[in-house]
Amino acid sequence: MIYDRIAISSGHGKYVRGASGILDEVEEARRVVREVAELLRHRGVEVHEFHDDESDSQDENLKRIVDFHNSKSRDLDVSVHFNAFEQTSNPRGVEVLYLTQSELASKVSLAIADSGSFLNRGGKKRTDLYFLNNTDMPAILLEVCFVDSTADTDLYDSHFQAICDAIAASVSGLESDEESPPLPTSPVPIPRIDIEVSGEVLIFVNGQQIGTKG
Repeated sequence: MIYDRIAISSGHGKYVRGASGILDEVEEARRVVREVAELLRHRGVEVHEFHDDESDSQDENLKRIVDFHNSKSRDLDVSVHFNAFEQTSNPRGVEVLYLTQSELASKVSLAIADSGSFLNRGGKKRTDLYFLNNTDMPAILLEVCFVDSTADTDLYDSHFQAICDAIAASVSGLESDEESPPLPTSPVPIPRIDIEVSGEVLIFVNGQQIGTKG
């Protein structure tokens, strides 16, 4: 399915911080959202982008994000987060959370895993998340990788652009940018041939005599 109107937001907020480890969740979620939004626009998708710079409590933050999404005309809601568990050098991977969008969540999780060489934890149904429960359009919540795994963060840094492109392609259903039409090629000039007849035929090419006939 192709979604050509998408609302996308970064998790948490400027004053309501998320997970922090090798990476900071809020900063990286904003970075991902900005890049994905730009890539979606290049695909012709109408994008509504949001980052919460005002809320000072978790309840206010969650409500503000959902209110933004519900105020827009869109076909899909996407929230971008990063995961955390405990400091480790082991890979942890990517997962995409959903309430109703099992197929889409699995597709997006696999796309991110492939593009970033992450472990694929897959789509996971969650019934306890405010964002998924209160947005009134199909919604998914991305956990791009674990901020406290050196394996994950190294892969994220190395494959950032590919990860963002995979997100844009998989959430929109547009696997790549629209191909630009080929540039016109310059026509090959056709030689001008002039023939003068005065007893014998004189053959000219581009104004220069090249021979006679007759």
